Amino acid sequence: MRVDTRALALFFLLACIPPWIGWSLMTFGGVPQNAPYAPLLYITGWGCSAGGLVATYASEGRRGVLRLLGQALRVSVPVRWWLYVLLVPPAMQTCTALVSHAVARVPVTINPAALLSLATPAVLLPFFFGPFGEEFGWRGFLLPRFVQQFSVLPACLIVGVIEALWHWPLEYRLMGPLVWVAICMSFMIGAVYLRTKSLLLAMIMHWNFNSMLQLSPTLFPGGPVGGTSALAQWVGLVVMALFAALTIPALLAVERAEGHGLFEQFAREPPSK
Repeated sequence: MRVDTRALALFFLLACIPPWIGWSLMTFGGVPQNAPYAPLLYITGWGCSAGGLVATYASEGRRGVLRLLGQALRVSVPVRWWLYVLLVPPAMQTCTALVSHAVARVPVTINPAALLSLATPAVLLPFFFGPFGEEFGWRGFLLPRFVQQFSVLPACLIVGVIEALWHWPLEYRLMGPLVWVAICMSFMIGAVYLRTKSLLLAMIMHWNFNSMLQLSPTLFPGGPVGGTSALAQWVGLVVMALFAALTIPALLAVERAEGHGLFEQFAREPPSK
C-alpha cells in the first residue's frame, strides 16, 4: 500500500485542530476545567481516532475501516501478549517505587487494596477519553504507514514524538518528560500492535499505563512516588526506558519477518478476522 499524502494531511487536520482548539480553551481561554461543559472540550481529543478512521477510509475505503474496527475487537492473540499488556505497566510502576524508596531510604509500604479502584468509574472512564479516542489514529492509521516509509524503530520514535506534541495544550509545562514517556510508550504499545494486530490490546495497554501512574501514590503510600516527587519522576523515566529497550528485539523481529511489506500484509487481512 502506497503512502497517501492526502490521507496523512486529512488525518493531521482532524486529529490536531479540534483538540488543540478545545484544550486551548480549557488551558488558556479561561474555561474552568470543572465547568459542566468542560468534558465536551476535553473529548475533542477523540479527533485523533476519528481522524484515523476518516483518513483510513480516504486511503483504503470501507474495507480499511472494517479492518480497524475488527482489530479494535480482537481478543484472540497469544496469551503472552495479554500478559505483557496487563503486567508490564504494574511491573514498571513497582520497580519505580522500589528504587525510589531505596534511594530515599524510605521503607516500602504497599497497599494492595488500591488495585480495587481499577474497577471504579474514575479509573475506567479514562479508557474512553484517552486510549479509545487516540489509538485508531496513532497505531491504527499512523504507525503502519510510518513503518512503510521509515522502518519499524524510526516509525515508533516518530509516532511517539508526534503523540507527545499533540498533548501540548494540556501538558505544555511537562513537555520534556512527556516526550520521553510518549516515545517509550510508543515502542511498547507499537510492539503489541505490530505483533498482534489488535487495537484492543493497544488501547488496554495505553489505559494500563495511565491507570498505574494515577494509582501509584495510593498503591505505594508514604514514599517518593507519582508526580509529587522529582526523584520518582527521574527513576520512572529510566525504568520506562529500560522496559522500552526490551521491546526492540520484538520490533526488529517484525521488520525481519515483514520488512516494508508489513502494511500491505495488514491491508490484505480479512476485516472480520
